[in-house]
Amino acid sequence: MSPRHLSQVLTHTAARFPDKEAIIYGDERIAWGEVQRRVENLAGAFLEMGVQRGDRIGILCTTRPEYIVTYLAAARVGAMLVGFNVNFTAREIRKQAEIAKPALMVVLRQMPVAEQLQSCFETMPGVRHCIAIGEPVPDGWWRFEQLAENQNPGRARALAERAQTLEEDDGALMVFTGGVTGMPKGAVLSHKNIIANIAAQNRNLGWRPDDRVILHLPMNHVSGATLLTVGALMSGVTLVMLERFHPERTLAAVQRERVTIFGQVPAMWIMEFSLPNFNDYDLSSVRMTIVSGAPTPDEAMRSIAAITPIAHHVYGLTEAAGMVTHNQPGDDLSVLLRAAGRINPEFELRIVDGERRPVGAGVEGEITVWGDCVMTGYFEEPEETARVIDEEGWLYTGDLGRVDENGYLTVTGLIKKMYFSGGYNVYPAEVEAYLDQHPDIEQSACSGVPHPIMGETGEIWVVPRAGAVLSRRDIRAYCKAGLARYKRPTHIHIVDVLP
Repeated sequence: MSPRHLSQVLTHTAARFPDKEAIIYGDERIAWGEVQRRVENLAGAFLEMGVQRGDRIGILCTTRPEYIVTYLAAARVGAMLVGFNVNFTAREIRKQAEIAKPALMVVLRQMPVAEQLQSCFETMPGVRHCIAIGEPVPDGWWRFEQLAENQNPGRARALAERAQTLEEDDGALMVFTGGVTGMPKGAVLSHKNIIANIAAQNRNLGWRPDDRVILHLPMNHVSGATLLTVGALMSGVTLVMLERFHPERTLAAVQRERVTIFGQVPAMWIMEFSLPNFNDYDLSSVRMTIVSGAPTPDEAMRSIAAITPIAHHVYGLTEAAGMVTHNQPGDDLSVLLRAAGRINPEFELRIVDGERRPVGAGVEGEITVWGDCVMTGYFEEPEETARVIDEEGWLYTGDLGRVDENGYLTVTGLIKKMYFSGGYNVYPAEVEAYLDQHPDIEQSACSGVPHPIMGETGEIWVVPRAGAVLSRRDIRAYCKAGLARYKRPTHIHIVDVLP
């Protein structure tokens, strides 16, 4: 019987490949059996701290082994992991934490924002414990390394009892998204959602235990947390982890560790192709490339396809736990340039008009998806959930596209007000809501404008309040204080009337 819960998947993979490298992180090499040992230790500690099934465990951490251990330990006790974006400001993280209501926080201490949020986490209602990764460890906090390393046989019975209560429909992961409206919401992905999506991914893309995958994408996003991490977990693949993306360090890691599967968002690929010494890196080990997360310029797609014969241009979204389309064996460059593949056979995709009626081949409309991959809903947001998932379980993505007579999807635009910047979704409504809180701003408007590397960056128009003296420098400083870097506008106009 196939595993139906991420904790069962780990047990299965660790039994098959106990001594095989699971994670490579700098000089550290961790086998699957060791991953399971650390997960069991940390999960036992979670139980002793009183973590209940359905509790949320928040984590603020870069792409490191501790993130994966926390993720799987949360699953082991029936808790739901909530990843916070390390690029966010303290204001943005605090706002998301108020939505998620974590019972416990795990925090990488070396980040400046962690220091800013220490008192917030310590005093936030519902947060019973805080765990520090690295130094310094504040008074009253637990040390992550000690919890993950200390084995306590006395916890085995409690862990076994908890395992009997776990269900595939339990929430495994909460991923923040703007959805259709642009305001932050927590998309709840169950074990069933994630396993269904990644099982389809691994079957259709042909991931193998001898593959080595670069993991340098944010873990608070489905690309890092499901597509790559769970993809490796379910197939026994080795993850080559980099804490942050850097063009030259990424290519060096691919070369050094003989990476075979290389997936990125378009902006990452473009930054690497722009390096004057790109051709000096040995990428001959790569057998598969993947690009997703934003529109891919033709020139970049040609360069990606030139690396290896197997190139996947895919479409997916947070609310479906990852990718839902993929290319077919033998698809040539012309297909990659115009389409994002066909729907995985395990799921269904259709295009609908404004009345949610299916349209024919070649007709543009809203992309909708159906299947076990579709999220359970937005956390404590039943009305927002009903807005995007109908009674039959169809997910209305807010993306525009058309499907040709062979079933290939071309994404043509957006219904939701959003633009892509470096693979991140930026919602003008969120930027405008923040700007309008400034005491000297009467009104604001935001939109995306083309950028050769990032895809798009922000452009804003600001109307000052009567009598206010407001400069572009003032606005930039205000944005820096409250918006993640990728949300900050690069073009600022101070006007009397919005255009």
